[in-house]
Amino acid sequence: MKGSKQLWRWSLFCGVFVLVALAWLAVASAREARIVYVFSENCGYCTAFTPTFEQVTKDYPQHLVERLDIHNEQELNEAIRLGAQATPTVFIVEGGRVKDKLEGAVPEELLQSFLQRNLTQPLSKNG
Repeated sequence: MKGSKQLWRWSLFCGVFVLVALAWLAVASAREARIVYVFSENCGYCTAFTPTFEQVTKDYPQHLVERLDIHNEQELNEAIRLGAQATPTVFIVEGGRVKDKLEGAVPEELLQSFLQRNLTQPLSKNG
């Protein structure tokens, strides 16, 4: 009887610990800046810009990079909520709010500068 009571208390403690850890991670990730790329498969500018975007963002942690295809209704709604008016558009979203945006098929150097200016993440995984 005593052993089952201790097991129950230990299980409850572990459950509470896991819930607190998950809540902390959710809050921390919500504050973390992320890169949101709004595009369309049918957009000529997007077709030209996507390889540049992929090349420049490959060294960023991929959980920070989100892609929204406007042909997906849910993703279109999110793009509209962020304020997308054209494709391609790159947003920096921090704490659920748009920090900055870059519209159009811009040169690689301009995209790199935009990301460096807005993100605290290093440009390479090695720091």
